[in-house]
Amino acid sequence: MIVAQYFDYFIIFSFVGWVYECTYCTAKEKHWQNRGFLFGPICPIYGCGVVGAMILFRFLPPMTGAVSYPVWEIFLLCAAGSAVMEFVTSWVLEKWFHAVWWDYSNVPLNIQGRICLPATCGFGLAGIVVVRYIIPFVESLPVESHPIENEIAGLIFALILGMDLALTVASLTKILDRMSEAEKEFNEKMEARYQTVQQGPAAAYSAAKAAAESAGETAVIAAMLASDAAKARAEKSSQEMTERVRKMTESFSARERYHVRSIRAYRPQIRRDGQTDSPERLRRIFDLLQKNAEERKNNKVSQ
Repeated sequence: MIVAQYFDYFIIFSFVGWVYECTYCTAKEKHWQNRGFLFGPICPIYGCGVVGAMILFRFLPPMTGAVSYPVWEIFLLCAAGSAVMEFVTSWVLEKWFHAVWWDYSNVPLNIQGRICLPATCGFGLAGIVVVRYIIPFVESLPVESHPIENEIAGLIFALILGMDLALTVASLTKILDRMSEAEKEFNEKMEARYQTVQQGPAAAYSAAKAAAESAGETAVIAAMLASDAAKARAEKSSQEMTERVRKMTESFSARERYHVRSIRAYRPQIRRDGQTDSPERLRRIFDLLQKNAEERKNNKVSQ
């Protein structure tokens, strides 16, 4: 029964965290922001944090021997716990989807852009409020007197969460698969045209040298044509990729476009030989996806 009870708390506080995220980001962006990694209205990292604090401060004896924990002790435990949880979550998401949902790289005192001291201190201060006020209030509610209802609610929440996780993973996998398909389709064309661009200056130089040696106008014209052809092929390749990505974005659902917009960066998978799979091309495809997704979102908002 206690497992179902804590699982119910996890879902409830995950929903509260989602409300906070949406409210904060909506006020910041000046229009509605549906936050969260999952389809449903929950942010599991908040639920894990609060439930973890409930378990920790309920069963861990106070270090000072006092009846209640001192403020500094609550702050340190919550800050350390949030840092570990945020770092691990960021690492796991990146390893699974090769993507980053938040990045503290531009914030002082950060570790790999996954956590930073200002955010960790903020979570520590929030932990004081949770431990001193929210948890005592929740534990004062007559929840334990309704074990059957707790278990039924827990089963329903678990079913919904499982379905949500499956849909979210499928959605993100679809995005990554389509990116890989686009990269694979353009790979040979782009490589051939890239080689043409690389050879263009060399061809132009050779033709110009021949022109200087023979003083013939034909060689000069050949040099100009070689350079223009290389430039035209590069532009055509770029236009084809942009059009393909535009069509790809149009086929995405609203939630899939949200995932694309929310991801801070895309890092191609590192192979066993230590090299990445066409990193520049994949990053370019992802950047175009983000740009198109953001444009579609702004067009809907303006309408």
